[in-house]
Amino acid sequence: MSEQKVVVVTGGAGGIGIETGKIFRRDGWKVVLVDINAAALDSAAAQIGEGTETAVLDIRSVAQIREVFAALAAKLGRLDCLVNNAGVFRLEPIWDVTEETYDWLMDINLKGAFFCIQAAAVEMKKFGNGGVVVNVASAAGRSGRPTQTIYGLSKAGMIHLTKSAAISLGEEGIRVCCVCPAAVDTGMMQKNFAERRQTGGDKDVEAFMAKLLVKRLSRPDEIAELIAYLASEKAAYITGGSIDISGGLDMH
Repeated sequence: MSEQKVVVVTGGAGGIGIETGKIFRRDGWKVVLVDINAAALDSAAAQIGEGTETAVLDIRSVAQIREVFAALAAKLGRLDCLVNNAGVFRLEPIWDVTEETYDWLMDINLKGAFFCIQAAAVEMKKFGNGGVVVNVASAAGRSGRPTQTIYGLSKAGMIHLTKSAAISLGEEGIRVCCVCPAAVDTGMMQKNFAERRQTGGDKDVEAFMAKLLVKRLSRPDEIAELIAYLASEKAAYITGGSIDISGGLDMH
């Protein structure tokens, strides 16, 4: 078995995914980026550096999830950490939510996350070295949002999934943790702001920013540093918990 630990990052071609890959690589890990967008994956891997592995995966497909995780573990000889980062967002009043929107958000944000944990845990158990899962939820899963009903529901589910999976997998030495960002300076956040401006104008964005005690958006690398810490031996006594990194927007 290789001495180098292996991390798989879903949503690996996005802002948090790329920064997470960079920081794990800095810390000596073998990095595998997983995403549905093949072209974006190639660009992300180039930013992280030589030796970065990639795998195209649509996490709406349970069969694909199981196939990809089994193949990666067999190829690399171990799997030590899953960063469940893939996710989508839609700003929409409850009246406007369609069945298609509901299924799209829940299939990616929660169902996909669940089956990625399951597939990763199966491989971790085979190797017998324990492991870590770090779920990326959201402050929207902590409290109500008038236009984020389904997004918030999916992230609240992720927080609960963290607790239950930590109990279920603890006897295998697998820790499960969760981070809850609120306002990260990524393409998804800029899309959020654009949607807010369409419905509520600049005042909506200004009102949101006013709620942040730290008066700025967080950088993706700030989220990535917390993820890497939770995956490290320094956090060996942390499992089942969800940590807010929301600039004071939500405090739990």
